[in-house]
Amino acid sequence: MTTEQMPLGYYTSATPMLSDWGQVLSFTPSAYFTPVSIEDLQALLTALLHLESGGKSLRFLGGQHSCSDIFKSETVIDTSQLPLEFEATPIAGGGSCVVASAYMHAHEFLFRAAKYNLSLTALGGTDAQTLGGLISTNTAGATARASVYELVEWVEYLKPAQDGQSFILSRVAKTDADFDAVICSLGCIGFLVRVAFNLVEERFYSATFEVKQLSDVLGDVTKTCAEHDFWRIEWIAEADWGLFWHADQLTGRSIDPLGDYPEDASEATLRTALQFDDEVLGSGAYFNVMLEAVYNKLKSIYVANTSMGPMRHMIPVDRKAQLHVAMAEWSFNPVDLPQLLDVCRTYFDANKWPNLATEIECTRTDTHHMSPWNWPGLPFIIKFNFQYLTDFLSDDEKADMIKHLEGLWNAIEAAGIPFKAHWGKINFLTPEKVARDYQLDAFLPHIQPLFLNDYLRKRLIAGS
Repeated sequence: MTTEQMPLGYYTSATPMLSDWGQVLSFTPSAYFTPVSIEDLQALLTALLHLESGGKSLRFLGGQHSCSDIFKSETVIDTSQLPLEFEATPIAGGGSCVVASAYMHAHEFLFRAAKYNLSLTALGGTDAQTLGGLISTNTAGATARASVYELVEWVEYLKPAQDGQSFILSRVAKTDADFDAVICSLGCIGFLVRVAFNLVEERFYSATFEVKQLSDVLGDVTKTCAEHDFWRIEWIAEADWGLFWHADQLTGRSIDPLGDYPEDASEATLRTALQFDDEVLGSGAYFNVMLEAVYNKLKSIYVANTSMGPMRHMIPVDRKAQLHVAMAEWSFNPVDLPQLLDVCRTYFDANKWPNLATEIECTRTDTHHMSPWNWPGLPFIIKFNFQYLTDFLSDDEKADMIKHLEGLWNAIEAAGIPFKAHWGKINFLTPEKVARDYQLDAFLPHIQPLFLNDYLRKRLIAGS
């Protein structure tokens, strides 16, 4: 008996097509679960634990801001219907201990904290991720002074029991030796259920955008870090200038607790220009003459501007971004900055520049085993976020973009410049590089095979 041949796509699945925020990857899992309680989730995980896995993978969905395959898997658990917990208890000396669901989005967490006049001390560029996603990939802020996780007191997560028959709840405090495996745990030690922070009183910042020469900002990054609490510069392709953002804490003055950034008109202009550019000239992911004219025009009319408001609005500076972006986020020793800039210029001059500016910023170092910011002996690192606008890219153009980044990766390695990569962004890590540059031996005992996918196996386990 033969099967009738039907057109491709004739049969469709009720399982949703999943994609990251930057529209870099998409996939349809074999199984999609949406538990409505922690008890429901625990029962589901126990049932999955008893199945013959056959190499199948299980991952949890967060904010889907990772543009790597780190959340791509055959079985997916959507946590959006789980009940949210948030409880604040005052502590001596000011502030409060807040216990919250780890699958809560950072934006929601900070919104709830503000009702108690509380805040974190740092955050990354956006707040759409879940707390668990932030913790699992160790998303960092553009500051050498604070860490997103410096106020964490403990983290609770579900993991298989030693007998392999059930799931148990494990709590790791910041004073425990295992804490360095929990922050940047890559989602493979278990499911993060709750996290406790000793939050500080709400903080307010003045945030400014202005055009600056690269040399004024990067000529002495230690000085720039000393002058500003948070900062980054957007390095415009082929130029010696960039858009400089910095945020500085305000004290002793009354600030609107709802103060926020206005909508970014320059992003809307760039989006319109790129749409026209892609349709007419087909530049794909790369910079060209038309984009150069657009950037130069924006520079000529740009007026420095300052906004003031709470940390939850001022620090996640990209939360109102109108453009979808693919990103590679790599960290370097600041002493290598001049050579690194030369390598980037040489490579991009020969192989085209990205269609979006490269973000350059500093981040405080830490001690977590798999952290890209774990650089013993350094107080902070210099971080390059290589960005590509993806709104108008075809699948072939996205594949070419990945190859373009891989070429840059190889050029930096060939120059002998050491660097580490953020796990949730585009990277080309191998087990050999991971074993050399990260504390893999200390992390391996914490891995639960049920939560490994192909992306992690290929990077953590030699021969996979």
